[in-house]
Amino acid sequence: MAADLTATKKDGNVKYYINSAICLIIMFGFGYLPPIAPITVLGMQILGIFLGMVYGWIFVGIAWPSLAGLIALMQTGYMTAGEVIKSSFGEANVVLMFFIFIFCGTFAYYGLSRIIAVWSITRKMVLGRPWVFTFVFLMVMAFLGGVTSATPTIVIGWSLAYVISEQCGFQKGDSYPLILIFGTAFAAQIGDCIIPFKSIPLLVMGVYESLAGRSIPLGPYMLIVILATVLCIIVYLLGAKLIFKPDMSSLRDLDAKSLVGNEGIKMNRVQKVVLFFLVLLMFMMLLPGFFPGSSFFAIVFLKKIGSTGICILLVLLMCLIRIEGVPIIDFKKMVGNVEWNSILLLAAAIPVANAMSNEASGFPAALKAIINPLATNTSAFVFVLLIGLAATLITNVMTNGPLGMILMAAVFAATQSVGMNPTGAVVTVIMCVHISVLFPSGSSTAALINGNEWIGTRRLWKIGPMACISAWMVISVVAGIFGL
Repeated sequence: MAADLTATKKDGNVKYYINSAICLIIMFGFGYLPPIAPITVLGMQILGIFLGMVYGWIFVGIAWPSLAGLIALMQTGYMTAGEVIKSSFGEANVVLMFFIFIFCGTFAYYGLSRIIAVWSITRKMVLGRPWVFTFVFLMVMAFLGGVTSATPTIVIGWSLAYVISEQCGFQKGDSYPLILIFGTAFAAQIGDCIIPFKSIPLLVMGVYESLAGRSIPLGPYMLIVILATVLCIIVYLLGAKLIFKPDMSSLRDLDAKSLVGNEGIKMNRVQKVVLFFLVLLMFMMLLPGFFPGSSFFAIVFLKKIGSTGICILLVLLMCLIRIEGVPIIDFKKMVGNVEWNSILLLAAAIPVANAMSNEASGFPAALKAIINPLATNTSAFVFVLLIGLAATLITNVMTNGPLGMILMAAVFAATQSVGMNPTGAVVTVIMCVHISVLFPSGSSTAALINGNEWIGTRRLWKIGPMACISAWMVISVVAGIFGL
């Protein structure tokens, strides 16, 4: 047994070093290949760096391939070492992501996710109404996925779903637990992009903004994402109801006390304060977008400090304010909640994306030549449908961050060629790269789904494709209507 484990470990190490070598060869060697017009020698170097990082992200990991990409970029002569560092770790979106992780970690640390979830699904309006109950439950999962992240939300949601299933007498293999448990992961994954200041939305929008030199307006973004999320869950439940026809009779008699206990739901002082800061964060982030021409001092102040400054300000206040002698945020402790892989991925992606967008690389001309026929021979709406379909299919086998970056190049080329409003296409890509619920290689959510005994691989393929296709259609249509 020990010998088998040792052999497995050795095989894993060999595979790791082989993939690492391939990553470095692509990253540092691709640039020596003869360029294909209109791509230049510089373009070949940058393409090699990008492809090497993507290969490393998929087959090795995030951390050192991202750092290696920055070193490789320094070697091209396109930017000095100082300029590379400034455009990566000094970029505003990278700093914003760091402080968002601090903020979201605080929210989860104080147990607010479970409190909000349990409170929402024990209201009188949903009890005794199984489908309304299920819709509210999944909407709460989507919201929590937005304010924290998909993985912790799924863990919390599943713990509640198991209790609900047991209280109602459901068994593994019954239709309703499948709908609820898969739906929890699906809703959390879709909802992960509700807040535009998190890892993947921030990464994808950051790449587009670096390419285009302008930002995506947050008001339309939030409108599209929230509306699409609600409709995705509704369509998912309608499809599940028609396909599985679950017996809901036992759910009508669900006892709310089994979820909340005899003492009910109570929030302590610090939890209320943290919840207030969450609401304040969303309000302050969105306010300047609704009053772009206002000269009111508060709005002018928020415009000057921007999204990054707003998040820093609120984290500062939460570190400053003490409740019972203890700061709301223990900064040293909350740093442990930072997803450094996401930070490094974004820090490496932005300068490489900027380099690829430079005319000296030849990529803008090449992408326009490829995308222009598609964009000009189809309507903007059809383009959104196609880019959404590509994102949905590929994200189930490829990590969503790198995929979003790749597709942003196509979106940028299309919008530049025909003058298309980019909001619909950008939001479609962001949302559709989150529909990764089938293959474990696509996301940690998909890995959790495939390992869940209440779902099972065979039953996953009965419900998963329906959820993916319906979500793609809903997202593309909503984004096409409100974002073009």
